[in-house]
Amino acid sequence: MNTGILHALHEARDESRHRDNPIPATPEHGASLLEQPSRHMKICHVITGLGSGGAEIALCRLLESLRPPRFEHSVIVLGSEAALSERVAESATVHHLGMRPGRAGPRDVLRLRQMLRREGADLVHAWMYHAHLLTTLAVWGEREPHLWSVHHSLSDVATDKRLTRVVIRMNAWFSTRPQRILYASRVSASQHEACGFCKARTAVIPNGYDTTAFAPNPDERARVRASLDVPEDALVIGLVARVHPTKDHANFCSAARLFLDSHPDTFFVLVGDGTSMDNPELAALLDAAGLRTRVRLLGRRTDVPAVNAAFDIATLSSRGEAFPNAVAEAMACGVPCVATNVGDVPEIVGDTGKVVPPRDSAALSAGWSKLAALGAEGRRALGLRARRRIIEHYANGIRAHRYADLYSSLVLEH
Repeated sequence: MNTGILHALHEARDESRHRDNPIPATPEHGASLLEQPSRHMKICHVITGLGSGGAEIALCRLLESLRPPRFEHSVIVLGSEAALSERVAESATVHHLGMRPGRAGPRDVLRLRQMLRREGADLVHAWMYHAHLLTTLAVWGEREPHLWSVHHSLSDVATDKRLTRVVIRMNAWFSTRPQRILYASRVSASQHEACGFCKARTAVIPNGYDTTAFAPNPDERARVRASLDVPEDALVIGLVARVHPTKDHANFCSAARLFLDSHPDTFFVLVGDGTSMDNPELAALLDAAGLRTRVRLLGRRTDVPAVNAAFDIATLSSRGEAFPNAVAEAMACGVPCVATNVGDVPEIVGDTGKVVPPRDSAALSAGWSKLAALGAEGRRALGLRARRRIIEHYANGIRAHRYADLYSSLVLEH
């Protein structure tokens, strides 16, 4: 972000400090738009990029849930085409502005403002910190309401890029401008409020999941295991996470080494960007722990439900999260989880798995041991309880109704 836009942000921040009108954190006006067949709403989403992260996937699922004729969507991407651009284009009109990361200036804000005017949406929904800032400047003085979506945790903010940390502080300065700041996680909301984000703008809507796509599948379990050269009766522990310091693969590898000492026939499966031997950081961790022959590295996969079906235990080794999709998706597939106590993990898992302290490989290994001791039938029963929990609390339909209510309330307020 260049000095021109930084200057504009500082000037606008001074005005925003005088605009802090508390509002309810949850929708209160009118019936859900999903229950109003004659009502039509156009929403323009602005997002930093369309890589395969949690916020981007959450946007995809929202577009696929709130469909025409009641909802019409357009998506303005600050960056260039990326992994999820094609998927988003199936549900919305997509514009890529091709901005260079960290180099947006006043002309870019003007371009965004002009595009938003052409879209003529009822509501503007900004996703991710950089898009929050540029959207807030672009709609300054305009009539349509706008909101921010935060899908990030501040538990491990030291691993974020320096520019990202600066932009987070700027978000806090401008957090009275959007009509709502929408969080996927209650813990994330509390963290951001403590960091200066306007508490009066807070709303929380957890992520939602397609429990038809994410479901137990014995056929896929057998197929994936055969493709990985893993015996059908072997214990398989899987981690779906890109390689990043916050995901703490070092913690996972240390726990796996401890676990193999008492469970030598176990196989481990790593899925996500960077999970290949071409990644020198991960390769070094695996070799140091002596895991190379016991680990299957899958890289980024588009058939995550099938991969989950092959697990006996799913795990999360992170030291910071907001609302981790990997845990809920595995649970929906009927796989019990052992996850670190980060973000909303305790609320997601409930009594259907084990929650352990982060950065504690011995505790993570012990959690796996407790589920291993249940045997196949015990884990299957626990996994079905986990699936029921996702269906009852985090199904896509529940999330769609909450979004429709929120959108409706914001438009009616204006």
